[in-house]
Amino acid sequence: MQFLSIILAAGYLASVEIRNARAHPLAATPSQQGHDDILRIVDPYDGSNGPNSTVNELLGSSSLRRRDAQVVFVPLDIGEGGAPYFASLRIGTNPNPFRVTADTGSTDFWVYSSTCPTRGNKNSVNASPIPGTSTESFKYENGGELDVRTVRELVDFGKLIDMPFSAATKVSASIASRPEEGIMGFAPAGGAQTRVRPVVDLLAESGLIPERVTGWKLSRGIDGKNDGEVVLGGVNPTKFVALSMVTVKNIGTTRWQASLEAASIGNTRVINGPRVVTLDTGTLYISTSFADAQALHAFIPGAVATRVGHYLLPCNNRAVLSLSIGGTSWPVDPRDLVNGPAPPEARLPGYCFSSIQPLRVKESGEWTVGSAFLKNVYVMLNSEANTIGIAPLR
Repeated sequence: MQFLSIILAAGYLASVEIRNARAHPLAATPSQQGHDDILRIVDPYDGSNGPNSTVNELLGSSSLRRRDAQVVFVPLDIGEGGAPYFASLRIGTNPNPFRVTADTGSTDFWVYSSTCPTRGNKNSVNASPIPGTSTESFKYENGGELDVRTVRELVDFGKLIDMPFSAATKVSASIASRPEEGIMGFAPAGGAQTRVRPVVDLLAESGLIPERVTGWKLSRGIDGKNDGEVVLGGVNPTKFVALSMVTVKNIGTTRWQASLEAASIGNTRVINGPRVVTLDTGTLYISTSFADAQALHAFIPGAVATRVGHYLLPCNNRAVLSLSIGGTSWPVDPRDLVNGPAPPEARLPGYCFSSIQPLRVKESGEWTVGSAFLKNVYVMLNSEANTIGIAPLR
């Protein structure tokens, strides 16, 4: 996940659809086993157990067999301004669903602990830390930091899973001010900053999903469809043109990264030579070095650079950015190159912020592509083969 501050303004037939899964608050005692245990799974709670039932009584069988695995469809709600994208998860005894960011730019899964003093009125878990574990600290690219403890709780992925994850006991102001109640990371295992393994790895090991694959369709707010989703364990073939999917090697160890062969504005090839792009659903922007941002905007009619190096575009932009990955040129809808309006002090009526912005931490060959690009394609992230699939949307 990447946070960008703008100074001028603040194929399986069997499936489970999480939006239809029944989930009820459970008065259950957290498991005392270690966080490296295989997950335990149970059918959604049907009320047959009493309110004082233990987790083991509720869970019954220790795991599902592989042949029982099903892909899980998780709807994604679009955040204000076009990013991030939120999944709604029921966790533990809390009767209210947690609004968690589905983030391909980070690996760890955490939600707020009830002991976090700066959580405000955000949802939280009241689970005790797993014995033998200690506080762990980590940070995001923007410098946001948090302290977490490892806990176990029931999480509803269409079936209730007693699984380990992190509960944040302390977060920095930049995280506390954000709308989410946690972040569920989908980056490769090598990017984990805690001892808990990635969610997709745990779900596949448990037999809930058939393989360590996710499929991503991000919605566009102005289309009004609200059809975003992440598929856990596979892809949704109704969302993309399967025969046109391009598969490339993931060249990152901690993030999902692909080689960018070129970038064009209209018919003009502006960026020649390789760049490394990180696919990050947790951000809106296409973040580049200052030199690359300047080069691209030089070919966008009406583009304006601010004194601090950020870019504005006419809100009615018609320029098309295309990124070449895997030998295929992937166009970005012109509407996705603009977002929020420029503030009054800019004195540029009819101008909006560009979705292409420079970031100081970016080296010359390094980009991050967020939802401005990703909502134009279907993406498959395959941890089994360590590959990235990109396909046109249907």
